[in-house]
Parts: sequence; structure tokens; C-alpha cells
Amino acid sequence: MPGAAIGVVRDGAIATAYHGIADVSTGEPITTESLFSVGSLTKSMVATVIARLAEAGRLSLDEVAAVHLPELRDNGWAQSATLRDLLANRSGLPLRADLEFGFTGRGNDDDGGLPGLVADVAAATPTTQIWSYTNVGWCLLGRVIEVVTDEPWADAMSRHLAGAGMHQTSFGHIDAERRVSGHEVTKEGTTPTGPWAAPAYGPAGTTAVSTVTDLLRFAQMHLEEPALADLRTVHANVPIYGWLDSWCLGWARFDWDGGPVWGWDGVINGERSVLRLMPDRRAAVALLTNGSTGRAMYRSLFGDLMASLFGINVPPLDLDPSPGAAGDLARFNGVYAWPDRRMEVEASGSGLLISDQNGQRQALPLNERVFLMDAKDPDEPTVTFGAYDDAGRPQVLYDMLWGLPRFDA
Repeated sequence: MPGAAIGVVRDGAIATAYHGIADVSTGEPITTESLFSVGSLTKSMVATVIARLAEAGRLSLDEVAAVHLPELRDNGWAQSATLRDLLANRSGLPLRADLEFGFTGRGNDDDGGLPGLVADVAAATPTTQIWSYTNVGWCLLGRVIEVVTDEPWADAMSRHLAGAGMHQTSFGHIDAERRVSGHEVTKEGTTPTGPWAAPAYGPAGTTAVSTVTDLLRFAQMHLEEPALADLRTVHANVPIYGWLDSWCLGWARFDWDGGPVWGWDGVINGERSVLRLMPDRRAAVALLTNGSTGRAMYRSLFGDLMASLFGINVPPLDLDPSPGAAGDLARFNGVYAWPDRRMEVEASGSGLLISDQNGQRQALPLNERVFLMDAKDPDEPTVTFGAYDDAGRPQVLYDMLWGLPRFDA
């Protein structure tokens, strides 16, 4: 790992530590001023601002999305899905690879920004009602913030979170001199990567940067403000191995021994971020890294840290295959797909063969729901199946966190 910053807040007192370098090309050290990409932790911040606007009476979480999205006023899906549904990742919005991951196609400020992306969502066909993580849903919520506040979402975010003391956090205007470089870490070496430049996906996590101290101030706000506790209410029991036990509103919940714990992570172009909240202990822990192996560092470090500081046991990531653990493998056979993304699953021997745009890979069972794909991948070592029918056949395949519905059931 080139560099990292870690911090703990407990009863309002903050302690931080820094190690390593901001960029292997320059050797500049990580400092208290170093800005890291927070990635999808931006989603938790978007949820926070939506909750504050609701508390101020400027919107309601139970209003349908079309009320605050002019681009979707005539869209049937948006006339039934609520803002709460968007926060809960259960809205049934159109799931397409070109929308979810279209970062390179929206790489500047002249591509229509959030209104242009929302208009593209309006033209797409809604997905079968499943729980699925999404980038686009949070971009829609960013557009809601723009419409309700009548200012660019990045400016509105900064203004509404400034009271928490997050003065070093930026959602769109970045101090390049203080920003760390992301790095891809492989056995061949460590290579700096450039930042993503996709403003339309800012609310999903492409543009926000912060320091570890600011992240802890954000956490402290959630520990102190009762009005934000509703965001920690479970809305979907959807355990995805290595990622979450259930999803709330902008936060995941982790049912760890000694917990529960809430939080979320960021995974973005050579950087990884982690934030964990423990409201019962009035404490939180944050980790920011500038390497693609950041989640491996998180699993190694937090196991000791959470146990020694808070008496919470983080379950280890068990990647040892268990032949026969999934039962009849034929029940997994099928096609799981979006309109422009497809994974075919076929039982083979003691495991599954999973084919997608990257070729064919073998998946070995860890238990009745989870299959090992690549034990060396710190981000996506497994796939998880969910939404089982009465015959025990899964109706969704989770590739990392994105749900692909089965359409040959």
C-alpha cells in the first residue's frame, strides 16, 4: 500500500495516524492535509443531505421521485418509486451497464451533467423489481438535491455539511496539489492512476475528496443527531458476502459479534475508503488508502482494531471452498442479465461455470449462497446468489453488489 490515513473518534475525541506516500512518482508523504477520493461513501453523504432537507420540510422521503425530478415527470416508474425507495436501492430503476458505469462517456462538464444523465434514465426500460446496488439511483438523488435547493448538487452538499466541520471536503472543486494519487498494486509493481472525471456521476462517488479527520466529523454528526438515526433503519435484508448483512438508507448494517455496526465503503480507481459507525459506543473508525489493495488492508487491520478498542469481532473472510455446501448445483443454472450485461451459469462438477463478457470462470461453493471466483481479488473474490423461490432456485446473481435478475425462471 503506498499510503494510508486512519482515524478513530470516540465521545467526540479524534485520534488520527498517517503513513506512506501520496504518489510513488514524487514521494510526497501522506499528511493531515492529504485529500483522498471517498468513492461511494459519497452516497452516505447524499443520504444525509436528503434527510436534512426532509427534516426542514423541503421534501418527504415518501414522495415519489417524479415530484422532484422534472426529467422524469411523465415516467411511469418514477411516479411510483419514492425517494425512500431510491435511498434503499429498491426502486426498480433501469439497470444498464451503459448507465451504471458510463463514466468515460460523461467525462466533462459539457455532457448534460445530472439533467442529461437523468434524461437518459427516463428513456430506459425499468428493471424487474429486485434489490440492487446502483450508481444511477444516487445520481437521481443528487439531481433531487439540485432541484430542491436550486443550486448545483456539489455546492448544496458543501453548504449542508459545513456545519459538521467538513471544511476540507470537496464534491466538485478539487485542490490538485493536496490530492493523493490512486495506485494499482500488482505483483509486477505499483502504478499511479489518474482520477475519474465524470461530473454527472458525482453523487455516486466519482468526484468527492476528503481527509480522514473530515470523515470522522461526518461520523460524529451521525452519532450526535437523533434526526439522522432513521437512516440506520434496515430496509432490505440482503446479505452479500464480504460486503453487508443488510441495507438501510445510505448505510449498510453489519451484524458482527459485539455490534451491530453501520457504515459504507468506497471503491474507485486505485483508492479505497472505509467508514464504520458504532452508535452504542459513541465511536467511529475511518480508513483512507491510495492503493487498489485497500480492502485487503481493511480486513487485516480492522479485525484487530475493532476487537481491541470496542470488543467487536469482525468475521474473517473465509475463502476455503466447501464441496457440496450449495446442494443441488443445477438449481443455479440459468441466465442472469440486464439488457446490456449477461452472465450465464451452468453446473459443472463440484462447482459452477460462469460466463460473461470476460470469458468463462469456475466458481466453487463456500456455502449455499456464495461461490468463490478469485481468492486473490481483494474486491470481488466471490459472487452471491439471492431471492430464492419456493423451489430453492435463486432469482438474482450479485456480481459484487449489483443484482442481475434471472430471466429464464
